[in-house]
Amino acid sequence: MFMEDDVFFSDIKLDPEVSYFLYIGEIKTDCLNQFVKETLSKIHGRPFDFISILSDVLESYPHKNTLVINPMARELYRAKGRKVSFRIAPRTFASMVSASAAVNDLIRQLLDKQGQVFIHVFESVPELTLALIPDVRILGPSGHIANIWNNKLYQLQMLKGTAPLIDYRVCADAEHMLETARDLWGEWPDGIFVSQPYSAAGVNSFLATTQEEIETKVAHLKGKFFISRYIPHLDDPTVLGVVAGPSDVFIAAIADQEIQDGNKFRGSTFPSALSSALQQELREITRKVGQVMGRSGYRGIFGCDYVVDGQGRIYFVEVNARKQGTTMEMCCTLENALPADTPGLLELEYHAVMHNRFPENKMEIVDALGDICWRTYNYKLDTEAETNQIVPVDEDERTLFREVKAGRQDHGVIVMEHVGGRLAVQPGTFLGRVVAVGHTRAQLEEDIRLGIQQLKESIFDTLQTQTTTKDD
Repeated sequence: MFMEDDVFFSDIKLDPEVSYFLYIGEIKTDCLNQFVKETLSKIHGRPFDFISILSDVLESYPHKNTLVINPMARELYRAKGRKVSFRIAPRTFASMVSASAAVNDLIRQLLDKQGQVFIHVFESVPELTLALIPDVRILGPSGHIANIWNNKLYQLQMLKGTAPLIDYRVCADAEHMLETARDLWGEWPDGIFVSQPYSAAGVNSFLATTQEEIETKVAHLKGKFFISRYIPHLDDPTVLGVVAGPSDVFIAAIADQEIQDGNKFRGSTFPSALSSALQQELREITRKVGQVMGRSGYRGIFGCDYVVDGQGRIYFVEVNARKQGTTMEMCCTLENALPADTPGLLELEYHAVMHNRFPENKMEIVDALGDICWRTYNYKLDTEAETNQIVPVDEDERTLFREVKAGRQDHGVIVMEHVGGRLAVQPGTFLGRVVAVGHTRAQLEEDIRLGIQQLKESIFDTLQTQTTTKDD
């Protein structure tokens, strides 16, 4: 449909009888659009569908009406003669999409056709200036308010007295940080967590166990830092919620995160293995955090990460002012746990953003489901690789949850969003996501292993990849 230089792929074909919303983000959360589609159709009383605007370079795309904006991918394809899959930072992608003539033309077409356009996002960022177009609404928090809340220093300042903060120091620059850290090893012998104000998924932050380690890793970093005492701990729980106002905060569920190397998220397991008392305490702390966010004007989904030490003491780690990596699993959990007429997670976010309130029939999960468990694993490549085959999706994730809940399936595993075969995949790119669902946590262990094995078998080993690259 479009042949602009920034368009890598497009197969848009609009149905005149359907209203459309846009999804702008990565393929890994494209699955959430089915819930948004149902929410908009239900509330507005007419059929809705979605157009996905993605940055991902894949062998093939899972549904029609996909527009891939990625000018660098086009250049790499011309240079290498094949597709190269790599990840673009969300802010960079938002800027590219906002400047894209193809996207702006599409929005004008939709506004002429239906009068209003909703945009669903995984993360609201100020760089997504499409929200400034009259009659275009972001189904998520304000990008500017979310940006403020994703600043770790702002979080620490605002949540004093609300959340159990870990000892920390703010440092003006790298030199100040090194000097401060040098004096703290006696007080913080278990390690020092080093971070910049904006960090996520292991970028711009790390855990150090020696001063030499800090000195090696900060050489290229500029700007402010904060350092905090590392807390040896047994659990890394995360709590997902929705803010509709200063006193109206919905708590969805608690899951246990799998964190590698101190700060790299790899997946989560539900329900949490923590005691009921600790889970209740986590809910209430998160609710208070959400209320503080609500007073600042934040509306939408958010997550809070914590650690729990061996004595059962809870420590706040961070707020993520956006959807979480397991929002899809949380949606499926609520759908199977709550009565059919109860609003789901994305319907709650719609009402929070559009009306500053929740529907009266909202309902939280007080206890875990008891008979359904899930676990996820994000397989991200640390080194460049080449895929040899696609990992097919045998079953829809939502269907898998329903089948296990209904007892028609004991347990199962699926690999989602695999990049496909014969692609060069650059470091930092998601190769795919494994989702296991069962009745017990013990069932998930082997299923996750099988899913990871499928992903490993979809790539050549490093030596072969390097040889292939040279030959190409």
